[in-house]
Amino acid sequence: MSRVFSLPLFLLIFVLVLTAVFSSVHANEGEELEEEIEGLEEEREETLEEQQEREAELEEVQSEMSDVEAELQRLDDEMASTNRQIDAKQEEIDLTMDRVADLEEQIRELEERISDRDELLKERVRQMYQNGGSINYIEVILGAQNFGDLIERISALNSIAQQDQNILDEHVADMEAVEIAKEDLESELAFLEEQMTDLETLRANLEAQSAEKDGYLEELADMGYVLEEELISLDEKEEFLIAQTQAAEQELAEWEKAEEERRRKEAEEQRRKEEEAARRAAEQAAAEEAAAEEAAAEAARQAAAEEAAAEEAAQESSSNNQTDSSNSGGNSAPAASGGIFHRPADGRVTSHFGMRTHPVHGGQRLHAGTDFGRDGGRNIYAAESGTVISSGWFGGYGNTITVSHVVNGSSVTTLYAHLSGSNVSKGQRVSRGQVIGTMGTTGTSTGVHLHFEVHPGGYSGSSSAVNPMGYLN
Repeated sequence: MSRVFSLPLFLLIFVLVLTAVFSSVHANEGEELEEEIEGLEEEREETLEEQQEREAELEEVQSEMSDVEAELQRLDDEMASTNRQIDAKQEEIDLTMDRVADLEEQIRELEERISDRDELLKERVRQMYQNGGSINYIEVILGAQNFGDLIERISALNSIAQQDQNILDEHVADMEAVEIAKEDLESELAFLEEQMTDLETLRANLEAQSAEKDGYLEELADMGYVLEEELISLDEKEEFLIAQTQAAEQELAEWEKAEEERRRKEAEEQRRKEEEAARRAAEQAAAEEAAAEEAAAEAARQAAAEEAAAEEAAQESSSNNQTDSSNSGGNSAPAASGGIFHRPADGRVTSHFGMRTHPVHGGQRLHAGTDFGRDGGRNIYAAESGTVISSGWFGGYGNTITVSHVVNGSSVTTLYAHLSGSNVSKGQRVSRGQVIGTMGTTGTSTGVHLHFEVHPGGYSGSSSAVNPMGYLN
């Protein structure tokens, strides 16, 4: 009889053991989530403990930035002064060039008058030569018709003599004026050359000041990068950690809700299987009991037949065999689900996770994520169902969305950076593949793309990032 009840009992025990194993696995997942949330709380406490040290670092960097900004202000003042000197010098040069132009025009006019007067004097000399070398005053006086005519002739002779003298005086004066003007012109040209040299010196000084300013600006930009990329303010970090913890707790609540529903369905399925197993066991027991009764009846009939046969013919004998029947059953284990994320963008990968030369600031830095181009469109998709931790400006990441997920019982945070716009808000539930934003180039970025990061256990800077391609197809 022990063989009769062994198979139904085994099926029942197998169902109970399998249910206990699955319940233990899901319970462990819940414990892991709670431990991760506790870890986030501990990280927040550690952040608060580090606050004074980090604030001291920030104050030191900000002090250095203040010094650099003071130097920039000094250079701006010096450059403004140099520009004013350049403007003043340029005005002096313009005035000098105007004086040079006036002197050149004055010399041209004087030389033109001297040239005209030379022709006049040459003509007077020819006339005097033709008249014997001088005016015949006696002939002019004796040719007078009367006393009045005499007076007029004498007056005319005096006028001619005075005109000749005036011409000579003007000629000499103009020639002297030309010499003086040429001397002034040479002086002005020499002064102009000095002014041009001074102007070149001022411009060289301005160029040097500009180069020095560019150096300070680059230094200031590097300091700003440190503040922006590496020293995210503690207030922002604390706020982010709080939001991340809240999102993880919300994910845990969703998981527990789903787990409760799963346990309810599992309990129903277990009861159904137990009832089915009990029914089958009862049916099999009844069938085996009926078979036993039939076998006993058959044995009795056989014995009676044998007894009758023995009476009729003692020499005849025969042997009988009994047959047994058996039943069989089967079961299957549930398939494990994969943890592969939905692709966050349709474009090709343009930059992989790992060390690289920073495209903006230079130098080798860890690229803590994977970049996707816009060649496939600008939609950004949620990698998995979860709760939005934050949606907004996040330092050098620009407009950024972070989402908390539960993957195979573990908390994972995904980050989507440099967005031009967001379709979700903090605390919102999103589903796998949902469009949550639009690709852009905000923050420290050189072109339109998506920067995608994966942080198992929650975001705590680039140190918690892993290669996203391990989570993608």
